[in-house]
Amino acid sequence: MSEANLHIEWATLFLEGFAHAGVREIVLSPGARSTPLVAAAARTGKLRLHTIIDERSAAFFALGQAKVTGVPSLLVCTSGSAGAHYLPAVVEADTSFTPLLIVTADRPPELHRCGAPQTIDQVKLYGDHVRQYTELGLPDGSIDGLRAVRRKAVQATLLSRSPLPGPVHLNAWFRKPLEPQVVKGEEGSALAERLARVRGEAPPHPYPPKGAPNEEGVQHLAEACRDSRRGVIVCGPAALSQAGARPVIEELAQELRYPLLAEATSQIRFTGRPRPFRSDAFGLFLASERFRAEHPPEVILQIGGTLTSKGWHDYARLHRRCRRFVIAPYGWNDPENCAHALVFGPARDVLERLKESLMMSHHARPTSWAEEFSAADQTAWDAVATGVRQADQVLSEGRLARAVCAAMPPRSLLAVGNSLPVRDLDCFCPGAIQEAAVWSQRGANGVDGLISGAAGAASVRPGPVTLLLGDISFLHDLHGLAAARGQKEPLVIVVAQNNGGRIFEQLPLASSPEIDASLLHRWTTPHGPEFSHAALLFGHAYRKVETTAALEDALGKAYRTDGCTVIEAVLPPHGGAAERARITAAVRRALGDRME
Repeated sequence: MSEANLHIEWATLFLEGFAHAGVREIVLSPGARSTPLVAAAARTGKLRLHTIIDERSAAFFALGQAKVTGVPSLLVCTSGSAGAHYLPAVVEADTSFTPLLIVTADRPPELHRCGAPQTIDQVKLYGDHVRQYTELGLPDGSIDGLRAVRRKAVQATLLSRSPLPGPVHLNAWFRKPLEPQVVKGEEGSALAERLARVRGEAPPHPYPPKGAPNEEGVQHLAEACRDSRRGVIVCGPAALSQAGARPVIEELAQELRYPLLAEATSQIRFTGRPRPFRSDAFGLFLASERFRAEHPPEVILQIGGTLTSKGWHDYARLHRRCRRFVIAPYGWNDPENCAHALVFGPARDVLERLKESLMMSHHARPTSWAEEFSAADQTAWDAVATGVRQADQVLSEGRLARAVCAAMPPRSLLAVGNSLPVRDLDCFCPGAIQEAAVWSQRGANGVDGLISGAAGAASVRPGPVTLLLGDISFLHDLHGLAAARGQKEPLVIVVAQNNGGRIFEQLPLASSPEIDASLLHRWTTPHGPEFSHAALLFGHAYRKVETTAALEDALGKAYRTDGCTVIEAVLPPHGGAAERARITAAVRRALGDRME
C-alpha cells in the first residue's frame, strides 16, 4: 500500500468526519507537514477554507467565528513551533467556554529527539487548557483504522461542545512523501475498496444530554426573591446566545421591582430603547460611597461572568453577607469567594423556571428601592452628557464610544477590545443608544488577537461588524489586518489612538508614592508609529479623525463601503483619565459624597 496515497485518503475521511459532525469552517496556515490535511480540505468540498499565514492570527480568527456561531471551527497547522502560536487563543477558548478544534501535524516518532528540523514535543502541547488531547498516530489504512479516524473527528467535535465547551487538540503524524500520489494496481484498488466500505457505513450521531436547571437550586432562589424587597439583577459578560434571555430578565426585573444592571458585554444592555428598572450607569453611581452604604441589597442575582465594573466590586465587597446567586451555564464566577449559591444552566432556562415559581406565589410589593436606583442612574447619565459635551468637538474616549454606538446600523455586531474600550462602553453608552450584539474576549481578558477575532466573526455573521479597540491592541495584532481582507460587508475598525495603554493612568499605580511618575511610561508604553501604513499595506481604506464631526463622517462612509476600513481616532493622551475623573466626581457630589 502506498503510504503517501494513504495519507490523503485518511486525511479526507478524517475531515469528512468533522463535516458530518457539523463543522463548516476550516482555518489553515501553510506548512509542509500538514500537506495531507490541506490537500484533503481542498478535496472534500464540505468545509469552507480560510488561509491565514500567521498561526496566532489564524487561531483568533477561528475563535472569533466560534464565538458567533457556537460551532467549533477547525484549525490546522504544520509541525514544530507553529502550533505553539495557537496558545493565546486556546486559553481564551478555554476560559470563555468557546468550542474550538485544533489539529497539529507532526513528524513521525523516528524524527523526535534527534535534532530533526521543525520537530518539538507536541504531546499535550496546551496542557490543561483543552478538554481532551488525542494522539492520532500515523495513518492506518485498515478497516478499523479508517473507521476510527472518522469516529475520532465526530467525538472531538462533540467534546468541544459538551459537556463543557472549549478547545480540543488532535495531533497527527505524517511520513514523507506528503504529497498525494497516483497509485495504480492492486494496492490502490484494495485501499479504494476499504474506503468505499467505510464511507458506505453511516458515521455515528452523538446526542448529548440536555440538562435541566436544578429544581432545588431554582426553589432556593425563588424563596430568596419572595423574602426580599431589596434585590438587584446584575448581568456580566456572556456569549451572544444570552440575548435570548433578555425578555425573561426584563420581566423578572419588573415583576420583582429589582433594578437591572447590565454591562455592555452581557447581551442584555443594548436594546435601542429605554426599559423600566434599567440602571446602565451603575459603574458610575456605585462609585459613590454614600449610595453604596445607603443601599444594602438583601439578594443579588448575578447572571453571566465576572463583572468588569470597579464600582460593582466595591458594592459587592461592602455587602458580602448579602445572599448572592450566580446564574451561568459554566464556570465558577465568584472571584470574591462569597457567593451564597451557584445555579448552573443557561440563564434563560433557569430564569424561566424562576418566573414560573414566583408567579404561583409572588406579589409585587410597593417599594422605592428600584426608583432610587433609577434616580441615581439618571444623575449619572446627566453627568456623562455634561462631561462629554464640548464646543470644539475635540474627540475624547467618551465622545468616541458614544459616536461609534450611535452610528452603527441597528442590530449589527459590535466587537469591543479589552482594557479601556470595554470600560468606555460601560461608562458612556446607555443601552437605549443602539440595538446591538456585543462580541468580546472576556474569558482571559487579553488585548491580543482582537482584529483577527473580529475578522473571524465578520466572516460568518451577515451585516456590518464594528471593532472598537485601543492602539496597543491594534499594534498587538497587525497581522489581523491580513485576516480582514476579503470581507464582503463592512468591517469597521475604530482605533482609540491615545499613544499608549492609558488604562494604567487610571490604576492605583499611577498615584502610588512608591512608583516614580517618570517611570509610568514603562506601563503606558507610548509608541508613535504611523497607522496609515499598516492599513494601506493590506489594502484597507483608512481615515484619520480628530473631531466628532470627522468621526461621524468617516463612520458613515465606512458603513456604505464593503470591506475593511480602519479609522484612527486621535485622542489627547491623558484626556481619558481626566474625563472619567471629572464625571465620577460630579456623580459622587450629586449623590451626596463628601469630597476631599
